[in-house]
Amino acid sequence: MKPVLQGGCLCGKVRFTASRPPLRTLACHCTFCQKVTGSSFYAESLFEADAIEFNEGELRHYEHRSDGSGKKVHVHFCPSCGTTLGLTFERWPEIRAISRGCYDDPNAVEIGSHIWTRSAQTGVALPCEVDCFETARATLEGQALAPVKYEVPVMARNEGAA
Repeated sequence: MKPVLQGGCLCGKVRFTASRPPLRTLACHCTFCQKVTGSSFYAESLFEADAIEFNEGELRHYEHRSDGSGKKVHVHFCPSCGTTLGLTFERWPEIRAISRGCYDDPNAVEIGSHIWTRSAQTGVALPCEVDCFETARATLEGQALAPVKYEVPVMARNEGAA
């Protein structure tokens, strides 16, 4: 079977293959994702866990307890270069997130939504015609939340506006 997507870490010691397309790709602006990436947001693709195979190298992980759900989030990274390759979740054991920046071709997947935009940093523009959520896509009980779609790109924070 031909892989759908491939990628790896910065040093190349850890590689992965996705056998099926992602369920969705999103940009998360929560403060956890900002810390885990050291950047403004985390772009991730969510896959059924069995769609991803790590075929080279070794992964280490860091365990974090989510402020929102109280459940564990596992950050998987290369022990050599420190690249965050993805996340797994106590809350969703059947799901594996893969870092969009780790794909051999990051543009092979489109970002379909932006979540936790209320935490977005200054200087971040939210795109038009893409689902944006102030918090998560759903409540902790699983009820879907309504997205906002902007007609034109908007700045996530406009602190100096009158």
